[in-house]
Amino acid sequence: MLQKFKYRFDLLISQNPKGLLVLLTIGALSLLAIVSGLITFFDSSSTSFWTNYEDVINITLSPSIKVNSSILLTFLYVFVAALGLLFISVLIGILTSIIESRIIELRRGRSQVLESNHSVFLGWSNKLFTAIKELSEANKSLKKASIVVLTIRDKVFMEEYLLREIPANSTTKVICRTGDPSDSKDLEIISPNSARSIVLLATDDEFSDSMVLKRALALQKNDLVTCPVIAEVNSAENAEALKLLPKLTVIQPRNFIMRLLAQSLKEPGLSKVYSELLTFEGKEIYFWPQIKQLNLFEDHIVGRTFKEVVYEFENSSLIGIVHDYQSLGGNAQTNAVKILPNLDYVIQSSDRLILISEDDSTIGGSVGKSVFKNLAFNNLANQAYTYKPKHITIVGWHNWGDILLSELQMQLPGGSHIDLYYNSELSDGPDLSLIEVLTNLKVSIQVQNSLKKETFEAIQWEKTDSVLLLGYRDKLNLQQADSYTLLTFTHIKFIRDSQKRDINICCEILDPKNGELIEGTRDDEFVASDELVAKYLIQLSENKYLKSVYTDLLDESGSELFLRPAFTYVSNHDKVSFADLVNTGLERNEIVIGIQLKTAANNHKINSILSPAKMSSYQLNEQDRIIVIANS
Repeated sequence: MLQKFKYRFDLLISQNPKGLLVLLTIGALSLLAIVSGLITFFDSSSTSFWTNYEDVINITLSPSIKVNSSILLTFLYVFVAALGLLFISVLIGILTSIIESRIIELRRGRSQVLESNHSVFLGWSNKLFTAIKELSEANKSLKKASIVVLTIRDKVFMEEYLLREIPANSTTKVICRTGDPSDSKDLEIISPNSARSIVLLATDDEFSDSMVLKRALALQKNDLVTCPVIAEVNSAENAEALKLLPKLTVIQPRNFIMRLLAQSLKEPGLSKVYSELLTFEGKEIYFWPQIKQLNLFEDHIVGRTFKEVVYEFENSSLIGIVHDYQSLGGNAQTNAVKILPNLDYVIQSSDRLILISEDDSTIGGSVGKSVFKNLAFNNLANQAYTYKPKHITIVGWHNWGDILLSELQMQLPGGSHIDLYYNSELSDGPDLSLIEVLTNLKVSIQVQNSLKKETFEAIQWEKTDSVLLLGYRDKLNLQQADSYTLLTFTHIKFIRDSQKRDINICCEILDPKNGELIEGTRDDEFVASDELVAKYLIQLSENKYLKSVYTDLLDESGSELFLRPAFTYVSNHDKVSFADLVNTGLERNEIVIGIQLKTAANNHKINSILSPAKMSSYQLNEQDRIIVIANS
């Protein structure tokens, strides 16, 4: 019996200090009741039991010795005082233990998150740094916003690395929790039912896709999760499987990065356009109208052609239509998104417009004011432009490169040439069967050490238009691959600058932190890293239907971004309004969305202006470009 009592008591102390506190309190009060009864029985001068009980409790809480003429009563009062000292000491110890255990529990990151409309990230990735900065920028207009990260890493470690990414004036707070994102009970910690969006992050290891799948399935079990869920998947086969799950929007970072690189190799300067569209600091892509603007949309937009509506937005650029978009819940189908539709298409009340604007609050400010109703547009230059074949040098290789070659096959003009240099010890090289079927491209392969001087001397600098540096991600870890790329970049940049050649350099960096080391002042240097993927993820978490917009823009089969030389739009050096450029573009079935200006003193600095005011005027020269969306 004694052993069982001791066992139960030990469990109580180790597992439930609060229960021990209650038990000791009840025991102390019971013992004081017995003492009060003895005092009442032996002290003939005492008034009542309850009066003695009150005195005894006061002595216990504030220990003091009360002397009585009776030795027995004095002994009882001394016993009560000693019991008070013991009780208070134990009480302080238990309270300290409870507070310490609570602090330890909080540091373990296992407490419940009681947030609503918060952004959730499941898993750990170097993309988190960029994602948090982008969300902080996007949430500037909100008085209160929160980001919740759930992963198996230590909470203190996560906070040390992530909290420093939050700007000092940000209204966004970052909450880190430790747990298994594929465990349904651990998911309850982050309150997914009330989240604004959930992003499943991938890593570079071979088990990444399986972990993302488990997390996706855990979310599927919760019928109350209604927010957009964005999943990042590496393998094409796994991506197709995950697309079968409801609630899920799947992206493949390798396809996205390679398509961006193909675009920047096709036309240097496009990288600046995409970089601005993907960040919340510049112009962004929005769907309009929101529910509060439906009346304005019905009164001034519905029933008019797409071409007419283009001129209704003074500070925004209309680029497309979402057909049959349901205003209640926004359940648009991804195949309903159309960039550069038929210009004579009559807009319906069930449609939504796709615009480029600085903010969703700046859209619609000029609608109904007929700013351009009586404007007589001038017919500017109407010269066709034929893009010349490109000569591209690629240094380094990994298995994503086959996607790049397929994209370049569709993006580059016929007769383009690619020289590939790679180290056979660090990469297995490209798929030769793929190279054999390329019709637009001629690919020459040189197996050499990409860090040796002889390799750089063998490059045909006089023919090269662009240089692309790929990391050896197949056989090296992230930091090692980036070290090779940084060294190669340093060599090539020195040769280009010393020989004063006008060559575009595109560089793939695996760790966004390393990308900051080489971002310079020249705009003909493009760094593609997971930072762009992180920005893309955040864009989709705000509006998952933007995936169809970017797929259309980046895919050769849809409408694309082009940089038209200024002389194909402007026949002289007179000032021209942006509205005139927009009008000329529509006559060619193109949507003009901005301009890129180069100064004569520094041709490597590009001022990219997206969606300027239509009444603004610019004086363009031969080196400037018109940013358009066109089919070819």
